[in-house]
Amino acid sequence: MILLTARMENLVMLKTFPKQDCDPEQSEPLTRYVKHPIIWNRSIEFRLYQKNIADSAQHKNMMVILPTALGKTVISLLVGADILYNYRDRRILIMAPTRPLVSQHMKSFSSVLKISEENIASITGKILPYARRAVWNRTDIRLVFATPEVVKNDLEEGRLNLKDFGLIVFDEAHRAIKEYAYTFIAKEYINQSSCPYILAMTASPGAERKRIQEVCNNLFIEHIEYRSEDDPDVKPYVNAINVKWEWLNLPEEFRYIVSILRSMLEERLKWLIRNGLLMKSIKWIFKKDLIELGEALRYKLELTMEEQRGLLYIAILNQSSALTLMYCLELIESQGSHSLKAFLDRINEDGNNTHTFLLKDPRMMEIKTLVDGIVKEHPKILHLLQLIKDHHHLSSMNNVSNSLNSNSKILVFTQYRDTAKHIVEVLEKNGIKTSRFVGQAKRIGDEGMKQNEQVAILESFRNGDFDVLVATSIAEEGLDIPEVDLVIFYEPISSEIRYIQRKGRAGRKSSGSVIILATKDTIDTRHLYSSKMRVEKMMNSLNNINTILKPLNRSFIPPNPMTSEELSIIENKKKRLEQRLLKRVESEIPCDGLSDIDIKNRLEQLGKNNRQTSLSVKADSLTNDFKRQVERVARRIHVELSKAGKKGLDIKTLFNHLGFEYTLLIEAIKKLEKLKRVEWLNEDTVVIVDSLKKFSGKEYSIAIGKIFQGIATVVVDGKWYARLNYYDYDGPRELLKKGTEFRVVGELYHEAEALCIRIKQIV
Repeated sequence: MILLTARMENLVMLKTFPKQDCDPEQSEPLTRYVKHPIIWNRSIEFRLYQKNIADSAQHKNMMVILPTALGKTVISLLVGADILYNYRDRRILIMAPTRPLVSQHMKSFSSVLKISEENIASITGKILPYARRAVWNRTDIRLVFATPEVVKNDLEEGRLNLKDFGLIVFDEAHRAIKEYAYTFIAKEYINQSSCPYILAMTASPGAERKRIQEVCNNLFIEHIEYRSEDDPDVKPYVNAINVKWEWLNLPEEFRYIVSILRSMLEERLKWLIRNGLLMKSIKWIFKKDLIELGEALRYKLELTMEEQRGLLYIAILNQSSALTLMYCLELIESQGSHSLKAFLDRINEDGNNTHTFLLKDPRMMEIKTLVDGIVKEHPKILHLLQLIKDHHHLSSMNNVSNSLNSNSKILVFTQYRDTAKHIVEVLEKNGIKTSRFVGQAKRIGDEGMKQNEQVAILESFRNGDFDVLVATSIAEEGLDIPEVDLVIFYEPISSEIRYIQRKGRAGRKSSGSVIILATKDTIDTRHLYSSKMRVEKMMNSLNNINTILKPLNRSFIPPNPMTSEELSIIENKKKRLEQRLLKRVESEIPCDGLSDIDIKNRLEQLGKNNRQTSLSVKADSLTNDFKRQVERVARRIHVELSKAGKKGLDIKTLFNHLGFEYTLLIEAIKKLEKLKRVEWLNEDTVVIVDSLKKFSGKEYSIAIGKIFQGIATVVVDGKWYARLNYYDYDGPRELLKKGTEFRVVGELYHEAEALCIRIKQIV
């Protein structure tokens, strides 16, 4: 057992507390790790391009454009570490579009940086507003991870001010267009902070120069750092990705359905062209044109009198019918009869006027009959099945001598949930372990996946519980998808952003392959060439964009670095934790024990679980503590307002008299408002609701005398002694103290020859 303990101690020290790194030039092996005062040694592999990009972010707002798997998160860690270390009173906000991605970032930062759990918080919409305010107001919470919608809401409601934040990270920054929350947050940050720094990260900001410029303007970007896979400083870290297009022929049964749908679509488009609503040739009218036309028609409808709307209703019917038919064409050409059938069944039940009108067309009824009778699969399904079988066979042959790598993983992307479901069914029927991975949003006939279900699926995929993950767009952006050998696009996509994100899922740690399935002479052809062209266009657009970015004026803040004593406290705390974990592993392992790698894995798992639990418990305790404070302040406010009666009290008086934090005061008043105990007389004054009601009775001055069990003696108007029974008083108990004086509306009565008073209202 002594030998086992020593072995585990060595593993713990190697994992978390290695010897101080030497100068990279003096020790070749140690050049592989980043050295920084608040980054744990040997926790981040050193890459020169990441350091150079992070250095460029000093003193300017910067957007990092880097292919997937080349370490955008590491760059944000390096920039964040400098801010945390050099400016101990500044905070950092890291934002990502989804809760799983927020959680992923928090795990990355908390595992690498020397920062205590109590100084880290995650904020999402699941946390109540008053608890979010508590987190924002805690300046000792230096790392905050949040979804942009929540940040935007809290800024609008006055729960958040960004003046103390030294850096804001905008992950998936290509979303910062039009009305997306990133745009509003960036503007507020620039207005509220005297020294704002923004770090925006994306794999692709878009193909159009206009869109790239819009993202830069909205995030106040001053400089862009862009690397492609061919740049010399990046190339050594890029794993080869073999991209292959595979063309398939559409069966005759499908082509007949396509011909019917095209004739129906052309009728609608010709009507729209004939009436001057579309100014293009039919072959150049796409989905985007119909969507924009629909928006214009609905806007015009709102401005038109009811009796003049007839032609507009017909136009909208033709526009929406054309859009639906275009969608049906895409499904039958690119996805197959199964997806088209699922869509037609769904619109048959939704009660939409356009769908009802369309389904009554005899040609659409014929299509529905044909789709119901088709037993032949789309050729993509059969080809996909063969590709996966071939890949598994090849992988097993290559890894026959290495059982550790025998589990080859495949990621299949598809646009549609119906297709994903069908692919999973087909693969499982053929003995291939498969799982579906979709977003949280609910659809008709599809409940989506909750966040905990998504996490469980990814963990199972990582552990090799199944071989193939079939995913929709949820797996394209940001999430920590396990390493895969092969990525298959079930259909091409025209978006260069999504193309780059999908492609980047292969070759993360070793060489990989991407296969794009496309049906000849269909919409697939257009999407395939469109994405290729848009990727090339994006690269050209980025070449000169830095020349038109505007610098930002900001105040200088002198550095105030963390002390060695502060860092020692964190390091010693970590050591104590490791020793506790060491004892736990020791108690689990018999004398003949596990291998070194088993022990190390167990330690890492325990450390990860402990960190997650600590963060969760800390968040819960913070929320509960703030809730208790709000309830306590609410009781005090209720007492003071009860004393004040119908005239109420202004906020300034309450603040000065009670001495509570302004945040607590406002949240307590909101709580009382919600309970309908108080209301606002004007912009500044709050009053007890009951004091505004009219009660029958006379007004008296009351002075509290002695207090007994269930009874108090009072002096009424300074003349008469009376008894106040517990059932005659419904006001705050805090007023019933000897010597307290207040005015009331009530009535006097006699009980057993004693004068009593019944208090109806405190005025």
